[in-house]
Amino acid sequence: MEHPLVRLIDDVDLLGTYWNKKFGLFPKAAPPDGLIDEHAIQAQLDAGLLRWPYFTLMREGNQPAIGDFTRSRNVLGQRVGSFADPEKVRSHLAAGATMKFSQLEDWHLPIRTLMRALEARIAAELKAYVFYTPCDNTGMLPHRDGSHVLALQLAGAKEWTIYDAPDQIDARPGLNVDADSRSHTFVMEPGDVLYLPHGFPHVATARGGTSLHLTFTITEPTPRDLAGALMATFEQPRVDPALPLEDRAAAVAKALLNHLDSADPDALVGTAVERMRNRTIR
Repeated sequence: MEHPLVRLIDDVDLLGTYWNKKFGLFPKAAPPDGLIDEHAIQAQLDAGLLRWPYFTLMREGNQPAIGDFTRSRNVLGQRVGSFADPEKVRSHLAAGATMKFSQLEDWHLPIRTLMRALEARIAAELKAYVFYTPCDNTGMLPHRDGSHVLALQLAGAKEWTIYDAPDQIDARPGLNVDADSRSHTFVMEPGDVLYLPHGFPHVATARGGTSLHLTFTITEPTPRDLAGALMATFEQPRVDPALPLEDRAAAVAKALLNHLDSADPDALVGTAVERMRNRTIR
């Protein structure tokens, strides 16, 4: 059965009416049942396998030193660092830090399954993140993401402020946001879904208790990605090495121009997206 978050794409014409044009808030559009909850977060923390950078801590945009919330463990006779230290992490949470889980598709099956279904509908690279934020605290300062954002509130409530004045919207990620500019504020509750176009500044704060929300970042191919895909499908011609270098260069240029003329835009996008999805965590 198709997940409600996937059906939402058609139900609200997300890729037409909203995409890259305006943000959209869709109350009770996707029940969070069966994804991840606070109990699972705490169990993952205690399991001993969670490791930075698959998780981190933030408060008002600042990350503590990695050693302040991690520890080393003996793995096959060697000391390996950056494993979550449950006691230290919980101490930071009690002081108001947000715990951010990165790329859950690598280790959480229900979220990976949902992300794959979204990928089948959206020609982009998707990554899944979960934000676990204590009451009345903010993990990140007002900022722009370098991707589209699709957020689903899983538990608790989170107050979002969106800065959509034209002079605040910028495709480049960053923190240079005028918090006094035109904005919209609303509270998301479990099952609510938010779509933010690429480059829309925003900030979110937990209200009334601990908040848990899932975010998918959606990154479309850049011109560089498309150019890389074009070159990945370019078959270099056989050129006689006895020819002068200038003649060999002219033969390659001619072959490349022919390749450009015959390129299928849809196939080019498909190749670029596939290459992006195969990138590893950085």
